[in-house]
Amino acid sequence: MRLSTATVAVIGLTFSTTITAIATPSLETLGLFPRDDTDPCALANSPSVNASIQLASWLECQVNGFFPYPENGAWDQVFTRSFAPELKATFNGTQYNYDGWLRLYKNFNVTLGKNFAPFKHGFLNTLAVPNASGDKGGFVYLIGWQGGTHTVLKRDLYFTDAAFAVVKEVYGGERRIVEFRESSNIPNTAPMPDPNEWECTFK
Repeated sequence: MRLSTATVAVIGLTFSTTITAIATPSLETLGLFPRDDTDPCALANSPSVNASIQLASWLECQVNGFFPYPENGAWDQVFTRSFAPELKATFNGTQYNYDGWLRLYKNFNVTLGKNFAPFKHGFLNTLAVPNASGDKGGFVYLIGWQGGTHTVLKRDLYFTDAAFAVVKEVYGGERRIVEFRESSNIPNTAPMPDPNEWECTFK
C-alpha cells in the first residue's frame, strides 16, 4: 500500500510514535543453518543438524535434482524418487496429478533449455516444520530464484519462485512429496498440459 506525503504527515500528527530499529536475530538464534557451499544432500539425514534443517535440506536436494532443464541430467529419475504416485500439485493456478505434473516438467525442460544458456537456480530461504510425531515428514516452504542469460535478448534475466511442499515418510524411512504448490513470475512459453481437477474428500 502506498501513502501520499500529505497522508503520511497527517498520520504523523495524529499518532506520535517512536520507531526503534530492531536487530535481526542471528541464524543460530532462529534455528537456521547458514547458507554456504554445503551440499544440502549431505545434511538431509545428518545427526549434526536438527530435524528442521534435515527436512529443509532433503527438499533442497530433491529440487536441485528434479528441476527440469537440459544441463541437469537425468532429472526425471530424481522426479520419480521425489514425488509420491498420489501427488497433488499446482503451478500458479493449474492443478495436476502425478502424470500431469511430470508432463508439465517435461515441457519446462525443453523451453528452459531454449530460452536460457545456461539456466541457473538457487534458494533464498527454506523453512521446514517437521511433523510432531517425530517421523521424517513435515511441511516445507521455499523461496528461490531462477534465470540466466536469455538466448534471444542476450542479457541476464532473473525471476523469483516459491513453493510449498507436504512431505510424508514412506517405505520404511524414505521421504516422498505428496503435495507441491509452485508459483513463479518467470515468463512461461511452455505448453500447459490439461489440468487434472482434484477430488477432495473429508473422512
